[in-house]
Amino acid sequence: MKVSESHVIVPKDGEQLSGDAVFVRHLDRSSLFAVIDALGHGDRAAETSAVALDALKETSGNPGVGELIDLLHTRLRGTRGAAAMVCVCRDGQLEGCSVGNVELLSLGTRIPWVPSPGILGASLRRTRIFEVKLVPGDRLILLSDGVSPRIEPSLLRGQNAHDACRTLMSKYRRPHDDATVMVADIEL
Repeated sequence: MKVSESHVIVPKDGEQLSGDAVFVRHLDRSSLFAVIDALGHGDRAAETSAVALDALKETSGNPGVGELIDLLHTRLRGTRGAAAMVCVCRDGQLEGCSVGNVELLSLGTRIPWVPSPGILGASLRRTRIFEVKLVPGDRLILLSDGVSPRIEPSLLRGQNAHDACRTLMSKYRRPHDDATVMVADIEL
């Protein structure tokens, strides 16, 4: 199976830089994607999310989600910290973990996830990793807390991932915070 994704990041009103970030890496049989939401907004938050992106860029092979969360927690020590949703899709199997308040919605297969309490880089006790088998046609939506998760799925009917991101951002963005939407479509 293939993962086709698109995303949009918008800084808090009045800011030039966003503390939100997206990481995507497609390999032969797997895709790694993550939404990072550094605490706060502006320059210092953007610096924190850059540390997280650098850590993910330095990984090689096909690490598991637990290993990636541990890496982010270690690398973000000494920063203001971050929330994140990290997912790996390998051969149609989705493995993921959320720390903090980054949301995952699914239009299709029900995904039984529960966020892990804590802040990457500061306090993290127990991670809750979920696994689920996906099917072609599933659509995953990852949202930072700058976007309301109370979406109306019918608004996205017939839209490609890029257009769906734009629709979600225009309808559900909270201007008082950095906002990120990622849409990942599961294809054959």
